Amino acid sequence: MFKSKRFWLLAGIVLVLLAGAGVVAARGLIVRRDSSAALFKVAQVTAITAITSVEGAGTVEARQSDALTWNTTGRVAAVNARVGDHVQAADVLITLDPLSAPQNLILAQADLIAAQKAYDELLRPSALTVANAQKAVADAQDALTKAQRELRNVENPAGPSLYDAVADANLALETARANSQLAQVSPDVSAYQNAVFVTNWYRQYYDDLKAKLDANPGNEELKDRVEQAYNTYQSKLNDQLTLQLRIETEQANKDNAVAKAQDAYDTARANLNNALQGPDANKLALAQAKAAVAQAALAEAQSNLDKLSRPDPDEVIAAQVRVQAAQAAVAALTIKAPFDGEVLVINYQPGDSALPARPAVVLADRSRLHVDASVDESDIGAIQVGDAVTTTFDALPGLTLTGVVAHINPVGETVQGLVKYTVRVDLASTDPRLLLGMTANVVIVTDVQPGALAVPLDAVQLDQDGEYVNRLLGEGRVERVNVVSSQTQDDLVVITGDLQPGDRVQVVEPQPTITGGPFGPG
Repeated sequence: MFKSKRFWLLAGIVLVLLAGAGVVAARGLIVRRDSSAALFKVAQVTAITAITSVEGAGTVEARQSDALTWNTTGRVAAVNARVGDHVQAADVLITLDPLSAPQNLILAQADLIAAQKAYDELLRPSALTVANAQKAVADAQDALTKAQRELRNVENPAGPSLYDAVADANLALETARANSQLAQVSPDVSAYQNAVFVTNWYRQYYDDLKAKLDANPGNEELKDRVEQAYNTYQSKLNDQLTLQLRIETEQANKDNAVAKAQDAYDTARANLNNALQGPDANKLALAQAKAAVAQAALAEAQSNLDKLSRPDPDEVIAAQVRVQAAQAAVAALTIKAPFDGEVLVINYQPGDSALPARPAVVLADRSRLHVDASVDESDIGAIQVGDAVTTTFDALPGLTLTGVVAHINPVGETVQGLVKYTVRVDLASTDPRLLLGMTANVVIVTDVQPGALAVPLDAVQLDQDGEYVNRLLGEGRVERVNVVSSQTQDDLVVITGDLQPGDRVQVVEPQPTITGGPFGPG
């Protein structure tokens, strides 16, 4: 049966006390057993959420990390990153001078350009090339449609379209004539006639006042009235002239529309009369030739488009292999980031000689961190993937991060005679102060028991019959209740036994009981 650390602590205290009592008895010491031997307080049995956990320790690790090395020799041309930079996957971090590389790499650069161009042209023609080919097909189809329509018109010159054209032109002519006539009785014409009347009235009014002013040249009031009458007359005259110009312009436009409609009608009648004479031999031959050329052009355009969309599979494979071989060779001239991360170390500067044995860049992705914690084999069975974890750090006392168990290494490792298992804990968040390699202490929650009974630590007592508490029954009476303690939580200990939340129990506060020693009273 599982016993808590509290149990073994109580058991040890009892054994020590028993042993001490034997020694004291042997030496003739006096031991008090009056009511002052212990003081009692009262506490209640409470229901808490008991949390069982496993502790472990490990180091902070990055989500990904890698030491990038050279695969060739040469001289460093450019260093595009600095320590602390955040880079993206495929970013070029360091490049070598192509002229300082071995000859096979220099030749590989030219091979790559040629191979890539050939491959792209074969497998992935540019969007412009495809669009032009598609447009050529569409244009050829449109040209063929027009040529065939023209041929049909030449073969049947007096077709319905000519009769429709005559009818449409005649309707347009009649409409234009009607519009021209309506322009003569439009609202503007009526408004103009009214404007003429008003203008003439104001002109007469002005002339009358002017005559009076001429007879009384010193009358200032009359002079103002004459000026006002003149301004009003000019305003009305401007309105009249504006209407007149608009009417004349509209009438001219209507007359011009009639003339154009008449020309169109005459042309349509002439075309119909000519068509009634039968097809023209020269026009027929020319239309037939144009249709044949358009048909051939469409076939050629479609063939060119098909070649772009369906290249030969064997040629594609061969071109792809040539590109991959050249790319692999040229890639040795650069150090690229294999993943998004932070530059931790750069061991080269421009002008340095590249050495394959010396790491060029150390890269790590610290956006997500984990802890590889070491856990005793006695506790590993209680841990499951997904368990919640609380993590603290020796170097950062005030920092606490949460996480979950992501992986449990099934292979243990013996450390100083003890078998340990590595548990990976993925942290849910990070902190700028958190550095790789820092010591992390993890508390893995393996079980949560709501409604567990708990009492203060000093309420649980221990004798030869086991653990127990004294439950208060009232009137100074107590009752022994056997319990089994488990984990502690703050200043409480979780117990099982015949108790209920709210029961009152004694809390023992031990007091010194030895009144003397081997050399006399203390």
